[in-house]
Amino acid sequence: MTPELKKCAENLMIQSVTLKNLLVQLHEDMDAEQFSDEILDNTQELRYLRQIRQSEKEENGVWSYRLNTVVAIRCISEEDAAKDDNENISEPLLEIKAEFIAQYESNCSLSEEEINQFGQKHVYYHVWPYWREILQSSCARLGISPIVIPPLRV
Repeated sequence: MTPELKKCAENLMIQSVTLKNLLVQLHEDMDAEQFSDEILDNTQELRYLRQIRQSEKEENGVWSYRLNTVVAIRCISEEDAAKDDNENISEPLLEIKAEFIAQYESNCSLSEEEINQFGQKHVYYHVWPYWREILQSSCARLGISPIVIPPLRV
């Protein structure tokens, strides 16, 4: 663990994880009854840190950090899965995408580099249980087999 990550791990205390945006979309030509478990064989995952906001609370000297984190999964056709170029993939058969805001507090100020390193690796540890629940409940609401992803190992 780098010194920057160690400093963040020691000082950042998770306060909340809230959902900011959610997209759940089946392909327009597909109904839930047509969705088979074989479609789940061709999935692509996405996760990235979209934004970091920092502020200091005047009254108690506590810094607040809000990390907007996007996680997504999409199921694509076998034809698209066979393509080498991800840019030419047609519309996914299923896409579930969520943006979460993970809010942390710290008793000391952290540099942009420190919080960025933390956000690239460790924020998912706090967001992942919420993502798993959103993913499985979204599948249930669509009436399709749940997409089960394993717990995250950091």
